Amino acid sequence: MKHSVADIMSFSMFGIPMVGADICGFNGDTTPDLCQRWSQLGAFYPFSRNHNEDEAKDQDPAVFSSDIVTSIVTAYRVRYSLLPYLYSLFYRATLYGETVARPLLFEYPGDHNTYSISTQFMWGPGLLISPVLEKDQTFTETYLPRGYWYGYYTLLRINSTGESYSIPAPKSTIPLFIRGGHVLPAQTPDVTTTLR
Repeated sequence: MKHSVADIMSFSMFGIPMVGADICGFNGDTTPDLCQRWSQLGAFYPFSRNHNEDEAKDQDPAVFSSDIVTSIVTAYRVRYSLLPYLYSLFYRATLYGETVARPLLFEYPGDHNTYSISTQFMWGPGLLISPVLEKDQTFTETYLPRGYWYGYYTLLRINSTGESYSIPAPKSTIPLFIRGGHVLPAQTPDVTTTLR
């Protein structure tokens, strides 16, 4: 799971924006905790899918406890609500070769602290994703470059001077931050992506 973040950013830099890892892993059996956190992260892969080998135990979210299912659904509802933003990022990737998922250094080339960050990433210029990548972790060490950042769920504003923060990360959510000065077009998520 941890390596998938750097891998996705690498593929993006190679000009391949439609990329994702096998959520919950492909070989062998997953654990509920791993699949919960990986599904939350996977909701923000440009190409998001849960996939595993035939011999492994089922890892569809529905096989897990209700609290795990709820946390996974919450992450995917955020993804579905941000489909207009994601669509715009893919459109710009198609026209101009821009990245969809990108390392922080793309947005902050003058901030040397961003150069070695491989455990968090951005969707376009406006949304920072800081996933939980360690077992039983309930916080993330999140680097927020200089500027205003808003917690996605609370809209709590952080005026960062370019530093790391210990961000609470209960199992129910994945830490997300909106970059100040950016608009994220959104919609009310539906139970389907079919046009009516």
